[in-house]
Amino acid sequence: MCLLVNLMLRVFSFALLLATQASGAVAPGRGTSIIVAGQAVDVGRTVVLWSDEQGFNGYEKRCIDQSGGCCDEDWDRYTTRKGLAHRTLTDLQEIVSQFVLHFDGCVNSRSCFKSMHNRVRPSGGCGLSAHFMIDADGTIYQTLDLAERAYHAEQENSISVGVEICNRGRYEPSEMSRLPAEYRTRPRRKVVINGFTYDAYDFRPEQYDSLLALTRTLLRIFPKIKPIIPEEGGTPYLNTLDDPLAFHGIVGHLHVDLQKQKWDPGALDWRWLTRALQGFSFPMQLRAFSEVPRTRDDLLSARKAAFFSSEERVTGFFPLAPARLWHSGVHLRGFRGAPVSAPTRGRLVAARWAAAANGSSTSFVLIRHEAELDGLPFTFYSLLAHLSLPPPSETNPLAWMRALAKPERAAARATLESGAVTLLDERIETGDIVGFLGTVNRGSEQGPELHFEIFTADKPPAALERTFRLMNAVADGPIARRAALIGLVDKNGDSQVDASELRDLFHGADLAKRQALRRLVVLHRHEWGDRTTLTEFIGLREFSGIPEAERRRIYEVAIKPYLFWTDALAKHAGLPLNQVIYSYNPLTFLLSLSAHATQIDLAWPRAGVGDGGMEPRRLSYVPVDDWLKPASSSFKELQLPPLIGVDLQAKRKDQIPLIELPPTDQR
Repeated sequence: MCLLVNLMLRVFSFALLLATQASGAVAPGRGTSIIVAGQAVDVGRTVVLWSDEQGFNGYEKRCIDQSGGCCDEDWDRYTTRKGLAHRTLTDLQEIVSQFVLHFDGCVNSRSCFKSMHNRVRPSGGCGLSAHFMIDADGTIYQTLDLAERAYHAEQENSISVGVEICNRGRYEPSEMSRLPAEYRTRPRRKVVINGFTYDAYDFRPEQYDSLLALTRTLLRIFPKIKPIIPEEGGTPYLNTLDDPLAFHGIVGHLHVDLQKQKWDPGALDWRWLTRALQGFSFPMQLRAFSEVPRTRDDLLSARKAAFFSSEERVTGFFPLAPARLWHSGVHLRGFRGAPVSAPTRGRLVAARWAAAANGSSTSFVLIRHEAELDGLPFTFYSLLAHLSLPPPSETNPLAWMRALAKPERAAARATLESGAVTLLDERIETGDIVGFLGTVNRGSEQGPELHFEIFTADKPPAALERTFRLMNAVADGPIARRAALIGLVDKNGDSQVDASELRDLFHGADLAKRQALRRLVVLHRHEWGDRTTLTEFIGLREFSGIPEAERRRIYEVAIKPYLFWTDALAKHAGLPLNQVIYSYNPLTFLLSLSAHATQIDLAWPRAGVGDGGMEPRRLSYVPVDDWLKPASSSFKELQLPPLIGVDLQAKRKDQIPLIELPPTDQR
């Protein structure tokens, strides 16, 4: 994952490429981009295009590396998709609704390409093709623009994109001496497909990584491809579908072969794929974890890593900030410019690209997520703030900002460039990079940090009742007044909360108190809505003991730069106009949803924080220094060890041996 991050951070360019149906010629690729209707789209993994010197060109009318059979005449190994009136992305999106997965029965992609080009098509003619091949080392080869209709899946060809994943398929001890040495230790699984049992080789981790990256990209490009596989009773369905054309999602060749002879992609771990596509990602790498795990032991380890990352700092805790201001999220520390990812698939509904305020990043993205818990729909929102965003352009590394560079998006781009909150509707997949880590320079908070929060407009669903404890604080306004909550943190009995008390709680030995805060879901008015006005803020009774000038300064530092919630945004995003929401600790939320999805009982201590009464006393002291004065010691940039290994480099064709073996993709 570190190599992938390193690669994506360096690939900061996006080129608009034109393809012609006759030759498939394109300008040189950038190394991690695929071509869709002439446009380059970054997938974040090594890609070799058909136009590259070391590529495999599906537009060639003659075979490579061979003669005889289908190779002695000119043949087109692709054709036009039925119903595609124009070779545009918009028209293509109306047609493509399937991603078909194959194994190639070979041991490298060069051998696969040779095999496809000299095979007779079931419908007549010579030469098969697939849009993509994924080699054993994870290299993605694209042989045709996705506008073409490849010959790979019979009646599905016009509506599908096809990929051949390098894998020998069936285990045959007699041919082991002819296979690469890694096959001697490659895992195998027995699978039952259309009633027949196969002892099959699994795929390599590098291939799963590339398949996932490619699948996520296709889901983002083609709305009609759903992140689903054929299932029956919640388990993968490994039989031919009755009506393959009616299924819009991710299928294997076995699902669409009406003759029931094909069994690829064999031992592919379908459960892993669906969990990865529909699962959850931490917005930043947290120690060894980027994705939220799906096993109990890993979830427990991830929980420990996540809370350490969010609580080892000076402040920026959930749900309180110094001076008893609400803080609806947590802060995650990383290295400057680190990628920030979407926690799960959704729609990016609002963003701001703005200059820093007092040295703190005020750029953010807001994503709306539609989920399902126990068969019931559930909508939640993730806010990722303190971001660094490159300027909107065609070369921007962020897909949602590249979209704004199109001429027809000039109005939205102008709004974004003005620094105002921009209303959007961009599709986002789990793990998509939506920004980069910015900085905070506010009182004792110093350095690169991500503000991450999750909230909903609806009360917690039954599926989360065991984990979370509700606190109703609607009447509190922009400052917390729940006596039980304040009493949990307040050490000296002055009914105030300062940075040192928060730090002592989250760094102290009383785990029960920290667990109680981690499990809170607070119903309150969001602190960064425009209903938190200067007039209201400086009139709060808690601040009556300090000069008005300092009250104004706190508002200018802690509230005003981050205000984003307006009536226009609420109507656009489906949020309440009164700005009252349920705030969750976002790390507890993601861990709980992952545990629920995998039916794991992730135990939490029983301790909780009740609503209690309102804290009645007027305060004579407010820790202004926690907001207005910088930390006494200078911030030290987070230092990371050097990356291990080197980025994946595409091999030359002469480095890939041709190994011809009989087909294994048929029953």
